[in-house]
Amino acid sequence: MNHIVNNWDKDALKNPDVEYQALLGEIKAVLASKQLVLEQAKAQVLNEEKDIDSEPSAQAGSQIIFVRCSPPEGEQIIKRVINDINGNDSSCSLSDRNISNIPKEIKLLKIDRTVTNFAEMLAERNDLHNADILFVMGVEEFLDSRIVGGLDAEISEHIPRPLAHLSLAQRNLKTHYGICFVFLMPLFALKFFLDSYPALFGEEVRVFEFPTDMELLRQEAFQWEGGDRYVQYANMSEAERNHKYEDLQKLIAAQPLISERRVELLLEQGGLLVAGNRCKEAIANCDLALNIRLDNHLAWYNRAVALDLIERHGEAVENYRQAIAYKPDFYMAWHNLGTSLSMLGRYEEAIDSYNMALKYKPDHHCSYGSKALVYSVMGKHEEAIEYCEKALALRSDYVQGWFSRAYALESIGRYEEAVASYDRALEYKPNDHQIWYGRAKALENWGNYTEAIASYDQAIALRPDDYYAWNNRGLVLSKLEMYEEAIASHDHALEINANDHFAWYSRGNALSGLGRIEEAIDSYDRAILISPQDTEILHSRRLALRRLGFTE
Repeated sequence: MNHIVNNWDKDALKNPDVEYQALLGEIKAVLASKQLVLEQAKAQVLNEEKDIDSEPSAQAGSQIIFVRCSPPEGEQIIKRVINDINGNDSSCSLSDRNISNIPKEIKLLKIDRTVTNFAEMLAERNDLHNADILFVMGVEEFLDSRIVGGLDAEISEHIPRPLAHLSLAQRNLKTHYGICFVFLMPLFALKFFLDSYPALFGEEVRVFEFPTDMELLRQEAFQWEGGDRYVQYANMSEAERNHKYEDLQKLIAAQPLISERRVELLLEQGGLLVAGNRCKEAIANCDLALNIRLDNHLAWYNRAVALDLIERHGEAVENYRQAIAYKPDFYMAWHNLGTSLSMLGRYEEAIDSYNMALKYKPDHHCSYGSKALVYSVMGKHEEAIEYCEKALALRSDYVQGWFSRAYALESIGRYEEAVASYDRALEYKPNDHQIWYGRAKALENWGNYTEAIASYDQAIALRPDDYYAWNNRGLVLSKLEMYEEAIASHDHALEINANDHFAWYSRGNALSGLGRIEEAIDSYDRAILISPQDTEILHSRRLALRRLGFTE
């Protein structure tokens, strides 16, 4: 399987505007390709003097695209695409071919019930058959369903149903429908689809990412319940942890098989294993402890933590619920349950869970902060700000609270206040790359370009390999018409990732700003080699050629 360079890096702060333009360019390219095939088919009908009512093949333009985003972000992406495709994007030519005459039917399919057969469901939905672009939401809700048969033997046994459906869609639906399927889903589902079952997708799969800071919840939630000893284990070297593991193993072996002390030691060793990123072994330790005492709420809780850390959030949810069943006032289990549900995109349930945590511990600032972040992801930024402030009233040095408040403020255009919140976060965590990067973006959106560059410089000093920061720094420098410095910044980005088409494109724009048109065209050509269907790059290259006196 080939897909866009994507390391699933949770720390990679992709520029949503860049990702959107790339997604829009891909959709425009699909529409242009469809028009070309339809025109060729019609011409063939005319040349062969066949009945003019003969239908050309409908499979032109068929493709599968994956988009990583939260549900509210998905709704906004769909609105922007409809707006831009349906004639309101007048900033540039759409492609080498004019797509204005294509019937641009963009539709949404929300899966809100169990679907036994995706192809049959689509066949029954006559209202979707004329779609050029079909956005699909909700497919991640059915990841636990299973299907057997219908695929190659080596990959057919116990495959999650949506994966089988998508594979069948890729193989069979193209024969009957000229639809470009755009699946919108959160990170856990996208990672599951493309990393776990690559054999199902034999053709190129396009991936676009619109990450929120939802994953920051992981930093404060998924911690083993083991008191000070767990913290000590996390700070040990690997050699020290291995030595401690052997010591604990001897102590465990010396205990009676069903003793309480054996349970305690198994869980302590499990914490040691998690601290060393050996989560599957830690789960096995919890299983041994539960074989001795099934009602041990800490064993269920710690098992859930280990599952969450390896992104098996669905199983983690059930384990937290087991812990709560044995200890209903276990506020940390309620809190972590909320975070696991958030990772699964089950936001309303997550908020209910955070409310239960706050019922049993009203001063738990993390639950207020996490609740705020979920509201932000749901697009309810005013509520998010309210809960951030409740968290910060309880603990003024709560860095995640200041960060989340800044994120919500920035989302509703209150950039000056957002910058002030980033500044408060930096008071307590001055060496955090992500905070400096977020501050730079807020300053850029606010129009304070000089200070934005200074913040990008701080982010780069902390993480020199962040090519997004280097490239965004170059974009801001170009806005100040500091093109030489901008080119140098884009060059740094390309030293880190030479396959970033947007960096080549941005470099070409800076060169064009200096009047170095031939060099600009060279940069555009490098960008086009990487992303040949990006209409913005093609348009900029045409403009550069016109400046050199060439006409189309």
